[in-house]
Amino acid sequence: MKKLLAVVLAAMMVLSLGVVSFAADISNDKVVKVNYQWYDNNGNAITTGSNYKGTMSLITIDRIDKTNDLVQPDSTVWIALGQAGIFTDKDNFKVKTDKGDDNAKLISKISVVTSSSDKYSSAGRRDSIKIEVKPVYDDGDYKFTPSVKLTAKKEQTINGLTVQEGYYMMLDISFYMGNVVDPADQDYQAGDGGIVLKPTKNDDNEINWEDENNTIATLRFAGDDNQTKFFPKLSTKWEDADYAEYFADQDAFIFNFVASGAGQTKISSTSRATLELYNPYYDSEEDELTVEPENVVIYMVGDDGSINDVTASFKAVETDDGDYVFQTKTRELGVYIIAEKPYTTAAAEDVETPDDGKAIPDTGIWA
Repeated sequence: MKKLLAVVLAAMMVLSLGVVSFAADISNDKVVKVNYQWYDNNGNAITTGSNYKGTMSLITIDRIDKTNDLVQPDSTVWIALGQAGIFTDKDNFKVKTDKGDDNAKLISKISVVTSSSDKYSSAGRRDSIKIEVKPVYDDGDYKFTPSVKLTAKKEQTINGLTVQEGYYMMLDISFYMGNVVDPADQDYQAGDGGIVLKPTKNDDNEINWEDENNTIATLRFAGDDNQTKFFPKLSTKWEDADYAEYFADQDAFIFNFVASGAGQTKISSTSRATLELYNPYYDSEEDELTVEPENVVIYMVGDDGSINDVTASFKAVETDDGDYVFQTKTRELGVYIIAEKPYTTAAAEDVETPDDGKAIPDTGIWA
């Protein structure tokens, strides 16, 4: 595991705007290092006065693996600057952000915003640097070195330091991002990400995904000698699906193992794995199926966005636990849609053509 950036830090100080300095909210300043330095309008480093340089220690990370000090992918880093409404006021400061030279493409956005009151338990709402990082689908460690420049538009006093127009503060930030690596014999909530699974060599592996009520998907397989890691995050949300409107006239359900497009859901197994998707048309209160299994249509979304009928590759079964599921054999997870009826051409006519200009074709047999 790579170590976090070694940074030579000056005296420990916390930037504050007209308020008493505060202690770190949690120890996230050991994960995300933030140095700041004030400069005059000639670009000379300021070396006198209160809080002319130091480190930021009020830092919150939405998802973090504290076992190895890694920010988890597809999450957000919050770095408190000070009193709400000071740095976010465009009449006070000009903001310039830089994603840095290390893995810049994996940073979605850097902004200066006023955080919500629950971000810092000891300080409430603060002006903050917000760094959003993208998902990755492997077990690597990714270094980040972004920076933020805040230039004063008028003279003001910041915690004892007189800041004239044109003075600016540089904040240099550093941290590492990476997924957690777990054995491939786990239970997860739908939507859980930031995890790479390593199959158990020459042994049985079982992964269950659950929502608040049910086990909604299960994958079983015998691990092979390779123990190739994979990234099976399951989403059941339609928000990002270009083809959602095709199923707007019915109750349809999506099972999106989102990393499939990156080729990271191939299963390291001795033979094809067994995938079970729960039957969403079972009413447990009435103990009845609201749609007969033989009428259900199952689709798989191709890499090109095509929707392909794969009903024939699934079978409706009742498990030993009495659960109704649709079961198939596979070597790689993908994006599946369980529908109570076929999507219709009429429904498709009202849907815009995807950005790549390719219309989604009628259903066919998945190759």
